[in-house]
Amino acid sequence: MEALTDEKVWRWRALHRLIGTGGACDLIYDLERTEIIEVPHRFRHQVAGTLAPGVLNEGVLGWFKSEGLLTAEPRKNWAQGTPAQVPTVTDVSLDMSGACNMGCAYCFENEIGSRIGRMSVETALASLEFAFEKSRSSQHLSLHFGSGEPLLRFDLLQTIVHEASLRARISGRTVSFELTTNATLVTHEIACFLKEHPFNVRVSCDGPPHLHNPLRPLLGGQTSYKAVERGLRLLAEHLPDRLTVNSVLVGRSRLRQLWAWAKQMEIRHYHVIKVGAYAHDDLNLREAELAEFRADLEAICNDLFDDIAAYRRPIDYQPITKIVRRLMIPEPVTRFCGVAGTYLGIASNGKVYPCFRHLGVQEYDLGDVRKGVADEKRKEFLGREAADVDSRPICQDCWARYLCGGGCYADSSVYGPKKTEPQTQHCPFWRTEIELAIRFYRRMVNEDPNYCLRLFGDDLDTLLDESEGEAAFTRRKNCL
Repeated sequence: MEALTDEKVWRWRALHRLIGTGGACDLIYDLERTEIIEVPHRFRHQVAGTLAPGVLNEGVLGWFKSEGLLTAEPRKNWAQGTPAQVPTVTDVSLDMSGACNMGCAYCFENEIGSRIGRMSVETALASLEFAFEKSRSSQHLSLHFGSGEPLLRFDLLQTIVHEASLRARISGRTVSFELTTNATLVTHEIACFLKEHPFNVRVSCDGPPHLHNPLRPLLGGQTSYKAVERGLRLLAEHLPDRLTVNSVLVGRSRLRQLWAWAKQMEIRHYHVIKVGAYAHDDLNLREAELAEFRADLEAICNDLFDDIAAYRRPIDYQPITKIVRRLMIPEPVTRFCGVAGTYLGIASNGKVYPCFRHLGVQEYDLGDVRKGVADEKRKEFLGREAADVDSRPICQDCWARYLCGGGCYADSSVYGPKKTEPQTQHCPFWRTEIELAIRFYRRMVNEDPNYCLRLFGDDLDTLLDESEGEAAFTRRKNCL
């Protein structure tokens, strides 16, 4: 605390200064309010130095006060700790196939032994009963089909969709579906089925053939790209706006090559994911590659901006667009995902885990769909492995924590370095993405606040979860 010239006791908010060209600070990220403040040109070099009342002149101090960055308000603590009660379940993942037709170089499921064979119809129906019961206080339930290759069981997928839709109608609720597939088994019949039902589909493809094939061969070792592209194009033809492509970024891959491929394929929603791996694994991202990663990401942001300015539809490139959404709300993100809380995973034998990426890891067995789950174990997981970022080692000292959420808990649980800490090799890449997303966001706001809406197709409603309501809508409008 610093006592300044009046009776109030002032303090600095939790701040992160973004240093631009020439060593000047042009933007300040306020962690407490998850807001971005642009520094006036005349103060930028002073603000880049020591923030101390004895060093800064009255003009700079007055500006900090006017922006609320130097404040007499009490500090808000976002730490949540272990919840008194577990949240209502809204999302459930089912592993129908318990198998896969590919042999990916970085396969997470090979590490955890989740491939235990087909889910029976009886287990599938028991899983539906469990999912609808655990989510009974929610108007909407989302069912996810992933882990292995779910289209190995298209017959069971059809049964589950029919039964879930019937249950939703009878109970006056709604249900939607998420499918993650490698697309090698997609047919015209499958694409039509997915189009006719409320499916969002994610296709796993690691870019052009020379990048994809070495990482994602078929189970017998044959190349898979040709089959993946055929299925991907079928899905793009039938449900283009409900299709996302996931690419895994590994060490020595260039983000720019993935981006060029995504543009060539006219993908509308594209998500690049950092590979989960042991620290010694050659597939890992290395900090030595960070400069190239940053340059590629800057080029991507420039492309997005140019498309928006030219009234072309930009690619929904995540995680950049996800971070921009978070800045537009604005609201701190204290956990990476809903694992063990709003989200649960069900293995093909009916056992329940914190998420689909924990299937088969014995210490995270929460119960099963017939006998129920131990909510105390869910709470323990939320207070330990999935602790909020203000309580999580390493995360609690990181300026980017409220826009990152702490990274994938399953990667940490299996690969380390510690189960309660993020995979630290990812952290410099997350921080780079967040810094560039902040700059991209401010560039759009400065040029025309409507650019932020055009990034998402001019549809503000899609930016708001139903649970956010009018208050979040008002916050976002004020933010723009």
